[in-house]
Amino acid sequence: MRTVIGVDLGGTNIVSAVVNERGKILGKDKRPTLAHLGAKDVMLRIADSARSASHKSGIPWASHLGVGIGSPGPLSQKRGVVLYTPNLNWKNVHLVDFLQKELKKRVYLENDANAAALGESWVGAGKDETVVLCVTLGTGVGGGIILNGRIFEGATGVSNHIGHIVVDPNGPKTPYGNRGILEQYASTTGIARLAKEIRLKPLPGQPADARTFEEMALKGNRKAKKVYEIAGKMLGIGMVSAIHLVNPSVVIFSGGVSKAGDMLFKPMRKILEERCFKSHLKGLKFRLAKLGDNMGAVGAARVAWLHLPSSVKNKR
Repeated sequence: MRTVIGVDLGGTNIVSAVVNERGKILGKDKRPTLAHLGAKDVMLRIADSARSASHKSGIPWASHLGVGIGSPGPLSQKRGVVLYTPNLNWKNVHLVDFLQKELKKRVYLENDANAAALGESWVGAGKDETVVLCVTLGTGVGGGIILNGRIFEGATGVSNHIGHIVVDPNGPKTPYGNRGILEQYASTTGIARLAKEIRLKPLPGQPADARTFEEMALKGNRKAKKVYEIAGKMLGIGMVSAIHLVNPSVVIFSGGVSKAGDMLFKPMRKILEERCFKSHLKGLKFRLAKLGDNMGAVGAARVAWLHLPSSVKNKR
């Protein structure tokens, strides 16, 4: 059996999985990232997680052909360097070189949102679709575009930052210097910011986070419902630009905020119907991701499968 290891590196968790050529997970490990320990310790945790997934699969370590890893960015895929990521507080971390020496395997690096999109396109909600647009509504807002089974990287490998589409030029300033970007409205941090802005307070003993406000909205709290209405409208404005530019056959949503369902997507669809060309909406499908918290690791594995040299892939 031919296998690779896919690793999804997040600010909160590391998920590693042994994955075969059909996208099936044969062994999995999940553990806290513990980013506060610093880059070297986190990279050692990645290596341990990959070995643990291998052990759980029952497949000898030597049998795995390579390792794919999805990391927050921006990053340089060619150099194997994470250039900067606030989630981990990393700058110019040579992740690929370190892991190749530690694991004695070929290692391939990709942006985490791109990898997740690739996983969904391969064996998830975007299977058999030609143009897939994935939008992850998590701590931030990430995006990935898959064209005929391949990631659209852009000229220098830093495309698909959908969360940085400006939806309100006069909106709040970001740490990046821009104003009113989609991430400030349709992410978990965006939901918390909107709640604070309209003076929505959590239930006694509950944290002031998106999950709490979602529960309050579902129970009919007027202010909480307003928060999701605003987030949905802003998501719609951002998606108008993305859909007009990409012309996808399917849009796949993932991440914690997407679980709000119609509270978020109903106002989004209203904006799309008002502002999108009918030609771009005709036949366009909207789906939720199928792979859950495995999508990043499966996508990272697919990155490895696509980049392994033919001489390695064809070895028996």
